[in-house]
Amino acid sequence: MKAIAASLLVLAFGAAAARADALLEYEGGDAACHGDFTRVAVQGLSLRVDSPPPSQDMGFIYDAAEKTGIALDRKRKQFFEMEFDDDAIDFESDVMKSTSTLVNRKMEQTQAQMAAGAANCTPGRDRGCAAAAGANGMAPAMDPKMIEQMMQQNLQNMPPEQRAQMQQAMNNIRASGYFGGAQSEPVVEATGEQRTIGGIACAVERVTQDGRLLREDCRAPLEALGLDAADVKRLQRAILRLQKWSSSITGNLKIAYAAPVRHEKVDPQHLIVSRRCFEQGQQSGAANLQVRRESAPADWFATPPDFTRTDIGMRGR
Repeated sequence: MKAIAASLLVLAFGAAAARADALLEYEGGDAACHGDFTRVAVQGLSLRVDSPPPSQDMGFIYDAAEKTGIALDRKRKQFFEMEFDDDAIDFESDVMKSTSTLVNRKMEQTQAQMAAGAANCTPGRDRGCAAAAGANGMAPAMDPKMIEQMMQQNLQNMPPEQRAQMQQAMNNIRASGYFGGAQSEPVVEATGEQRTIGGIACAVERVTQDGRLLREDCRAPLEALGLDAADVKRLQRAILRLQKWSSSITGNLKIAYAAPVRHEKVDPQHLIVSRRCFEQGQQSGAANLQVRRESAPADWFATPPDFTRTDIGMRGR
């Protein structure tokens, strides 16, 4: 009987450890100064991420067992489902390649028309002649807004399933900041300084843009957050799976004649423990990570009953 009781205790302890949950949340942040997320909750094999401003109305639920995700739009009370298994990622890669081919063909046609117009215009007399010719007689690089318009026009002639995939591709490009125009890329430099925030040791990085100090980020590896080892592994596996899906988009969406997309790189293996933001050399805000080993409400990991499904996403394959 004692052996049986001891075995039951071991099993109970093992089950409790396997289900150790965690809640990561930033405090003190605002629209101008925040972390890479507002909140992350880990519960069993489920992961919930709430986005920071300006996408604070968006949430994402990931099921590691099924390799599926649900994106929540709380403002519109809508959700769409996504698949992250290898077949779905391969399918998304094919969609991005097709999107690139389609857009590039349209751009080649536009470039040819612009070049023909430049050949037939008289410099100094015809307005827009120099703009059509561009530097050294070559047609200029495509305006990102023009690319967006062409993609939007192509949507009208696509069947519903393909239209949904194209719309999702546009959403991903728009989120990257490409349609908003290229900006200089922020420069991240390690300072060698170490800080301890809330009992977590972190390394300080300075982030500048065009020589202007934007912020100081103090980052720590996931293993330093004091989480249960199982939770760390779940986070790492989810991050790797989402990275693979993201790479299927960015690695296969190659638009010719366009300036490369520049966006700030995110280090998914090192979380921001503390962020200090600066404006004109003065600290303007701060956000600090709070780590709690506790369970989130169960409904955080379920689709709200009053939300409606939208077909934009990776469904209907």
